[in-house]
Amino acid sequence: MLRIFRHYIPGLTAILLAGDLAVIGASFMVTLVTSTWGGNGPDALRFALVASTTIFLLYLGDLYNVRLPLGHRELLARLVACQGLAGLLVAAIGFALPSLRLGRWAFFEIGVTTTVGLLFWRWSWLGPKSLARMTIRVLVVGTGPIARVLAELAPISARPFSIVGFIDDDPAASDLIPEGHALLGKTTDLSAIVEELHPDLIVVAQMDRRGHFPAQPLLECRLRGIAVEDWPAFYEKATGKILVTSLRPSWLVFADGFVKTPRTEIIKRLFDVTLAFCGLILAAPVMLMVAAAIKLESPGSILYRQSRSGQNGCVFILNKFRSMRQDAEKETGPVWAAQSDSRVTRVGAFLRRTRLDELPQLFNVLVGHMSFIGPRPERPEFVQDLQKQIPFYMKRLSVKPGITGWAQVKYRYGSSVDDALEKLQYDLYYIKNLSLFLDFLILLNTVQVVLFARGR
Repeated sequence: MLRIFRHYIPGLTAILLAGDLAVIGASFMVTLVTSTWGGNGPDALRFALVASTTIFLLYLGDLYNVRLPLGHRELLARLVACQGLAGLLVAAIGFALPSLRLGRWAFFEIGVTTTVGLLFWRWSWLGPKSLARMTIRVLVVGTGPIARVLAELAPISARPFSIVGFIDDDPAASDLIPEGHALLGKTTDLSAIVEELHPDLIVVAQMDRRGHFPAQPLLECRLRGIAVEDWPAFYEKATGKILVTSLRPSWLVFADGFVKTPRTEIIKRLFDVTLAFCGLILAAPVMLMVAAAIKLESPGSILYRQSRSGQNGCVFILNKFRSMRQDAEKETGPVWAAQSDSRVTRVGAFLRRTRLDELPQLFNVLVGHMSFIGPRPERPEFVQDLQKQIPFYMKRLSVKPGITGWAQVKYRYGSSVDDALEKLQYDLYYIKNLSLFLDFLILLNTVQVVLFARGR
């Protein structure tokens, strides 16, 4: 795993990105020598334009998802579609900024050579053999609920790994081993097991370590070059969330991250204001059309204003485009919004699916109630109930709520306590690893969600 500003990127994804940039760079150099560019802008800016638009469209096309199985035909179709859209975007930018415009032959040549190069590069790397090369062999010390969770993660983890076996001193541990795995021995056998199986990583998944923690054998393994990780760190890297139901409060205190500095908050605020201001200008025509559609379909107000819990529990008024019929909660009072809610209008269903109902929250960002990126704000009534049922729930109020967030792009629409728990685990990961880089990734994921209507 590659760590960038406390966020973990799968190694295969990083290799794919580096390879894509190398292919684009080689194609750019060939075109630079053999074609007339047109325009008079610096070549470095042209390369930045071509590379950034290509990578952006490949990301939107899910071509950096190493767990997405793609045959040669589907990879070809996606790649050609992404390259076609990238070409249109480059042409549009060149039309708006003539200094960056590409000549016709240069435009054609760089498009063809880049597409062919990316296709052969990805055919050679993005296959079962490549995934096998990047798969980490993991030896787990401990059994029980946590070990079972780790075993269930292996097929779906963003960090490809396989479990070679389990070690435990409990004689009854064999009954706790997940199906399809083996109990290899006791902690006293650790050195011999490592010598035989050559794992890449040892994960300590013991819940009770009093008198059972194999400190000396684990230290010997580290000195031999084998990585050793505690299970919370491993789980965080593999899933992009924090498993709060099995955590000790001390881990949250001593774990890396959970750092906020005045400098970070100032930069994030400037980032929020700039994005919100630009967003309101660009979205103004869309917002006018949405307002007209709401008014034409059903009587009532265009905006829905509701109390939400903000940073440190301060209550503010959140603005949204109305997606339900007027006075939807007059008889029921505050209730969870369901995925197939009968109170939602036809226009409202479209707004929710595309997240357009969130646009008025740009005003909340401008005045400082919200951030562009952060945990979604909940209603005070729900917060009071959820903090009694979910451990560490109030920690999500330590930062400003956001229009979009890590939980929103990683998890489906939720309408239950279990869903709130799952989203909290993503929110805590965001708070722990907060950075502008992670905010940028969330923005890219949000664009993907909106374009492909993967919302509620």
